[in-house]
Amino acid sequence: MNKEELNKILKYFIKGSLIAIGGRPAMGKRIFALNLVELFCKEGHKCLYITDYNRQIIVKMLLKIAANLNDNDSLKVQTEKFSQATKELNNWNLVIKSTEFCRIKDIKQIIQKYKPDYLFINMHINSRNRLSSEKLREILKYNNLIIFKLVNTRKEPHNTTNYYPKIMDLQDKNLPRYSDAVLLLYREDYYNCDISGDRKNIIEIIQVKPENNLIKLKFNRKTGKIGT
Repeated sequence: MNKEELNKILKYFIKGSLIAIGGRPAMGKRIFALNLVELFCKEGHKCLYITDYNRQIIVKMLLKIAANLNDNDSLKVQTEKFSQATKELNNWNLVIKSTEFCRIKDIKQIIQKYKPDYLFINMHINSRNRLSSEKLREILKYNNLIIFKLVNTRKEPHNTTNYYPKIMDLQDKNLPRYSDAVLLLYREDYYNCDISGDRKNIIEIIQVKPENNLIKLKFNRKTGKIGT
């Protein structure tokens, strides 16, 4: 993803924003967020990624994105690209916190310690990880950063003839109210693997708040790279 593509998606937002990234499981929310991490870190910003996934999984995904391998790359070229990606990743101002249990007070403490420009929250919603959207909104009053919160929608839509996600499908019902922007992700090839041409390997970024907007970007499933 490049800066121009990002500006089309996030053209309205400045520090102090809460941005929701929603979609059904396996739709590409985490990959999309990690593409943002790569872009921000390459620009010299500090990113903090809080997740209940294993840290090594996140690192491996970032390495694949940064390496950006091509199908015709030789083994030597692949090795060189991964080596370069590893060096880049080590130089990024990035903190990945892997934890099974995270509360609002934990978020506050982590922010105070690392003082990130961008905070990504990739935690499953359960009885132990109910990160109140209202409280996240309050955090932004005292910290100069942007928060991206990943959230699932229902696994299957009510209307099986239309698979596009809707804001009402978000599992965190209060998130749209307190977010400055809500982005929903959709991939047609997730539901129909037989599609071809321009409709294949495309991820759609649907902005449903503050206004309706749709950006279609290329999506390489092998590398995890989104956009150009």
